[in-house]
Parts: sequence; C-alpha cells; structure tokens
Amino acid sequence: MEKEIVEVGMLLKHDMEYYHKMLLKHGLSLVYACATRDMYYTKQNLDGLTENQMKKACIRLRFSVKVFDETSENIDDLKQGKSIEEVYKKAFKNGCETNHDDFQKTLKQGKQLILDGYKQVFNTLKFDFHYCKAGMKSRIQIQEIEGVGVVVYYDNSDYYGLPVDSQREKLLDELNAYGFNFKHTDLGIDKLRTIYYHKRMYSKNQNG
Repeated sequence: MEKEIVEVGMLLKHDMEYYHKMLLKHGLSLVYACATRDMYYTKQNLDGLTENQMKKACIRLRFSVKVFDETSENIDDLKQGKSIEEVYKKAFKNGCETNHDDFQKTLKQGKQLILDGYKQVFNTLKFDFHYCKAGMKSRIQIQEIEGVGVVVYYDNSDYYGLPVDSQREKLLDELNAYGFNFKHTDLGIDKLRTIYYHKRMYSKNQNG
C-alpha cells in the first residue's frame, strides 16, 4: 500500500510582507518567487471529492512567470526597502507582457478543451514565495491565492514514512520553530474545495 504523504496548507492571518520579514528574522532566505495562473478543466462531477482527488480529476493548464530568484535584480529591489507586493505585481505584469504569445497559447488550449466537452471549474492566480536555509530538505512556501487568502505550504521527506497525524504534528512543530503559531488540532485549508464550494473547506492533508 502506498504511503500517504502529508502537505500542510495553513491559512494565515497577516499579509505576505509580515511573513516575509518573520522568516528572514528566523534565518531563512527568500530563494525563489513566481506568479502562476492555473486553469482547471474537467468532465467529471467534483462533488464529494478530496482536494487531491479534485486535482486528479482535472486537466490543469498553467502559465507561470518567474518573479525572481536569488540572482534576480528584483532581490535588490527588496533589499532597498520596496515591498513584496510592489515588486512581484510589477514583475508579473511585465512577465505577462513579455510572454504574451505563451499566455495566449494557454488561453487557446483552454478554449479547445471546452470545445472538446470539458468545462472550466477553476481559474486561480497565486503569488508563490519559497524560503529555506542550509540543511532544509524542502522549502516553506508562502502563497497569496486569489479568492482564498495567504497560505503557508510545507512538507518534509524525512516524515513520509510516519502516520498521517505524526507527519502533521512534526510539520506544524517545524513551522512553529520559524515563527508560526499552530496547534496540532488546527486544520489546513483546501484551495480547490474552498473555491468549488464558495466557502472555506478544511482537512488534515492538503495532499490527501
């Protein structure tokens, strides 16, 4: 039997700037950021499915723009005191203009899927920031997701062989060591189910 891998996705109370500064204070570095438009199409009824089942039931079309990485000039913008919001929204706009043909190609693929009998069930935009430090096997991702809010995502391969509840507890404990304040009983937010049902939907595993 395949072991279940847990990824926590915890809804946060503050804005991206708050968590950016918090993680830097705890010794992590911003190593990558991108802005991504995801469009999901399906012929199936998604009622009653888990978050991961919804993903698997859909064809996803993605258009992504790298906002910056460790070598990008935008990192200097942040060091000069510009806000994350100012930097990434400008970079995403410029990226869409630069990659206009690729963006239009993605939209054309979506139109073809609709002609083939699919329906678009999700159209999401997220700004995704990755943080880590020496010795970490995976990255802490802070995402601002349109229609959902600011969410922290995290998993760790060191815990994959453990029971689901043990994985969750260790992941939350590790996040708390970097400045978060989660209880083991706190549930994570499911992005797709939240958008699908038009209300916040929670579960223990955002990869389940």
